[in-house]
Amino acid sequence: MILEHEKFKLHDKNGKYPVVLSVNWNPDDPLTNECKVVKVKWKNGEEAIINREHLHGFLFAIGRSEDQQKLIPQTLTRVKWYETTVSVKAKTDIRKGENITFPIKITLPSVEEHAIAEVKRERGLLVG
Repeated sequence: MILEHEKFKLHDKNGKYPVVLSVNWNPDDPLTNECKVVKVKWKNGEEAIINREHLHGFLFAIGRSEDQQKLIPQTLTRVKWYETTVSVKAKTDIRKGENITFPIKITLPSVEEHAIAEVKRERGLLVG
């Protein structure tokens, strides 16, 4: 997460920058820190402040399924199974000398990984 004041210029299809997004612009106001809100400023000087949750929800809604998976934090757990059979030689209560064979399945300790979507900053997008 970005903790300092940052500005991002979004360019249109013509290569112009009609929109500037700002986060953490007022260190004295806790509501504007920790990227809780995004200030959107258009070329004509008008501004709007958008909650991060609303912006995140919009990006999720317009994304393809691959993009949506990147926005959802995931925990991957790899489980290893070991399958074998166990034989027991009975001495009483079952015919003496009879072998009893049964399958067992053992879970080996799992390896847990956290999958986090990659954050990419395109060249020239971050203005600083």
